[in-house]
Amino acid sequence: MDENKEFNTEPVTEENVENTAASDAVSEPAEVVSEAAAAAENTAEETAENAQDTAQEAAEVAQDTAQETADTAFDAAAGTVTEATDSTAAPVVEPKKKMIMKPIIIAACIVVVFALAALLFFLFNNSGVEGTWHYVRQVPMLAADATDDEAVENVDVDYYFTFKGNEVQATIGTVTTKGTYTVSKNTEGKSVMTMDLTDLITSYNFLPYGEYELTVSGNSFTGRKLVLTTPSDETAKIEMESATYTAPKLEREGEFETNSAIVGKWVFQQEGYNLSYDIKSDGTIQYRENVTQMNMYTGTSMTIDYVIDGIYEVNDSAITMHFYYTKDTSMDITYQADGDTLYLNSIPFVKEGVATPAEAQ
Repeated sequence: MDENKEFNTEPVTEENVENTAASDAVSEPAEVVSEAAAAAENTAEETAENAQDTAQEAAEVAQDTAQETADTAFDAAAGTVTEATDSTAAPVVEPKKKMIMKPIIIAACIVVVFALAALLFFLFNNSGVEGTWHYVRQVPMLAADATDDEAVENVDVDYYFTFKGNEVQATIGTVTTKGTYTVSKNTEGKSVMTMDLTDLITSYNFLPYGEYELTVSGNSFTGRKLVLTTPSDETAKIEMESATYTAPKLEREGEFETNSAIVGKWVFQQEGYNLSYDIKSDGTIQYRENVTQMNMYTGTSMTIDYVIDGIYEVNDSAITMHFYYTKDTSMDITYQADGDTLYLNSIPFVKEGVATPAEAQ
């Protein structure tokens, strides 16, 4: 062991002692500082890593906590809505509404069914006379180009009868006759009709034998038929079919110009006579005649009430009226205007609403 020892043979002096002490003093603090620095560095790194880990963990915890809070809030809200819905639905209102609506719907359906049944019954079993009916009668008339040997010809005349209430109208072309009718039961319990309506063509009552037995057959789909018969004359059978009336169209030739002096409704009234002309600026005209007089053939009083609808042309002295009555027909009416009085075929007509000279007195 002694052989391996090395000895410091340098003499110990004060200078050596000081140098050695200084060297040791410098060396030891440097190492301590170095170690402290290293330790501090390691501690800083660990602290940084720990801080980073802690921050990350805190973020994750915060995120988880926020998610849990949101989920909890959503569940709470959903629960509240569910509870509210459940509490609202708790009284079970819907079945009550259905219970209330169901009888109404059933009642409405019953009403509709009954209405349809009534309509079908009416369409298939309508035995009333109200409505419009078409009737064709052959009437002997003087031919326009007749000779002495052949003065008349048979013409088919189309009548359209309209029954409503107790009134009846018979229309031929654009000429309409007005009257009344009744439907009742006779002593045998059969339906019968009487009519007070003058036939303009024959100047007789349209039902000259008074009471006619009445039958209505058919329906609205296959067509209805009205038959009038009388035991007084078996040949006097009248058969009508349900129809719709369409007025003949009247054609005008050339341009139309009116005269303002004749435009208006003009009336003439005298005992037993009520006449009127309604002349419009659009070229249409209507003549009405309501006259009560003695029938020269029967010796009885009769009332003629008819209307003619047509169009007109006018010149300085005459009005030409066009209408349809079994065929295209026209007639000339002379006129002279004098203020509120219009002389038509020399008869003084006054404007409606203006007093006549006799009324003024």
